[in-house]
Amino acid sequence: MKELDRKVLSVLSAYKGELSASILAEKAGVAVSSVMSVLAGLESDGFAVLRKEERKRAELTDEGNAALKNGLPERRLVRVLGKKALALGEAFKKANLSPAEQGIALMWAKKSGALTIEGGKASVASDKPSESETALEALAAGKSADVSLLIQRKLARDASEKTVLASITASGKSALKDPEADAGMVSALTPEMLKSGSWKGQKFRPYDLKTVVAPVLAGRKHPYQEFLQKMRDKLVGLGFREVDGSLVETEFWNMDSLFMAQDHPARDLHDVFYVEQPSLGLLPDDVFVQKVKKAHEEGLEGSKGWRYSWDPRTSARLIARSHDTGISSRELHRSKEFPDRVFFIARVFRPDEIDWKHFIEFSQLGGYVAGNIQFSDLLGQLKTFAQEVFQAEDVKFVPSYFPFTEPSVELYAKIPGRGWAEVGGAGMFRPEMLSALGVSVPVVAWGLGIDRLAMVSMGITDIRDLFSHDLGYLRGSEAKKSG
Repeated sequence: MKELDRKVLSVLSAYKGELSASILAEKAGVAVSSVMSVLAGLESDGFAVLRKEERKRAELTDEGNAALKNGLPERRLVRVLGKKALALGEAFKKANLSPAEQGIALMWAKKSGALTIEGGKASVASDKPSESETALEALAAGKSADVSLLIQRKLARDASEKTVLASITASGKSALKDPEADAGMVSALTPEMLKSGSWKGQKFRPYDLKTVVAPVLAGRKHPYQEFLQKMRDKLVGLGFREVDGSLVETEFWNMDSLFMAQDHPARDLHDVFYVEQPSLGLLPDDVFVQKVKKAHEEGLEGSKGWRYSWDPRTSARLIARSHDTGISSRELHRSKEFPDRVFFIARVFRPDEIDWKHFIEFSQLGGYVAGNIQFSDLLGQLKTFAQEVFQAEDVKFVPSYFPFTEPSVELYAKIPGRGWAEVGGAGMFRPEMLSALGVSVPVVAWGLGIDRLAMVSMGITDIRDLFSHDLGYLRGSEAKKSG
């Protein structure tokens, strides 16, 4: 019998009843994985009896642990109110609630009856612990509790714990006393034995394929990043080259260079995140800027323009990139080598109410083809994208409007098992926009929203899970993928 086998068997012999593999490993001073391997051999030899046990339990998520430490959003709101009535904006600020937490705090405080709102001011109606708080504290303390509400709020998740319990047999006790027990048994077939042929005539210890082994938590890419990489591989395979742009952009590139008027609704505070410090960026060379100004004020290529006084200071304002088409205008102005096929996967930012299908940041898959191309070619390209990249069963096009393309369409794709989904917009860049950029060839362009398609591909129902760093969820998604 090997020394490690004897050590594990000795620990089992010293205790009455069963010992879990983790406790056995601790007592024997070896790794759990080594103990599992030893126990499999001891069971095969009849020296030990193994029993596998699986227990269902709930555990706190990272968000749940943070709530346990700092307090639930609604508790923090109630805490700052105390006996005073405050305007909601002031209360949110004092409670140090993020924009996402503000809606959560308000909803659950009203649901639990802890808050009343009158005349635009909030006040505390009840200071009793809510159902969520009670369950959160009970779960953290290891007490039984109804955790369904915590799971609904993603503060807890269902988990299972597999345990292997071992006990020594009478044969095991006898073998422990016999120094010659298991003499000559081979537990591992090595490459050297195969090369030399020394394995012949050896007595090998049987291996139990049903043995429960210690889990291996190997690293992997985030499922969302894997999805985006598949998109890249598909487009490169179709002959496109990838470019990138800046997350912080001037309004000049994000809007003005795209022939979007400075009074366009999409430039409103409710649709764009403006950078506070520094608030202004640098405009490109003056010759180019003057062409863009003329396109807006007077028009180019037969256009009458927007007929207003174009403001360079407005154009220099810095924003968080609100869509991906500004990357197209930058690249078209920089690169004059045509024909050209370009794509980009860009993170963009827009103010929005956060819920299961809306988020303040998301990805767009955009691009263009410049050269001898027509609108009908664009429709063919989009159909190919939908079929090759999104595995669509069918596609359809609906007329639409964008300030920088004419004609314009919306693309809808029929996703297997999911039905029709709006994928994005496309069209031919307007002549007055291309003329200002110094481009003399036709250009077709598109911008596709791929996050909801990623949700379909990954089988998730909450867009926030695309950016999850919850290891329990990510390990579960790997198991789902493997299954």
